[in-house]
Amino acid sequence: MLKNVTKPFFIMTLMVMFLSACSTAPVSYKPPVESREIPSRSQTPETAQTRPEPAQAATPQALPVPPPGSTSTDLPATQPAPTPSNPAVLALLSDAEKYQQQGNMAAAQSRLQRAQRIAPRDPKVYYQLAQTHYELEDYRLAEQVALKGVSYAQGNYAEQKRFWLLLVDIRLKAGDGAGATAAREQASRY
Repeated sequence: MLKNVTKPFFIMTLMVMFLSACSTAPVSYKPPVESREIPSRSQTPETAQTRPEPAQAATPQALPVPPPGSTSTDLPATQPAPTPSNPAVLALLSDAEKYQQQGNMAAAQSRLQRAQRIAPRDPKVYYQLAQTHYELEDYRLAEQVALKGVSYAQGNYAEQKRFWLLLVDIRLKAGDGAGATAAREQASRY
């Protein structure tokens, strides 16, 4: 009788062991992540660890807005706006420009809004997007986008002048003559 009970028990034990061996997760090895420590000033080049530094984007320094009544000779030289370094933004700007040239403003607007989400502080994206809204006759939104672009173009007088001249056109089309005059005065400061 004991023989009849032990045989099924033995088979059941083997099955449980076999199934439990199959259900364990494999162990994977992940190498430790190196920290990116910056050596202190007290460390000499010989004692500092040599690690590649991540590429840092150059940010333009903000220059003061010229006072009213100043001439353009009073202004310091400006630097061109930095070109977007993100390849996705560059591709979206290029696509949007092609669509604008073809007259497909809705497709251009879509591409530029995507570029804006990727690079939310890039004045070039804002300028193209404001132009697209202007072409779509959405003057209120075009003006808002252009004004936001002016704020991101601080320190780049050429870019700011471009935005203010676009604002002159937008406000004229919207029937805001006083606003257009104010924008023209702003543009003349640069």
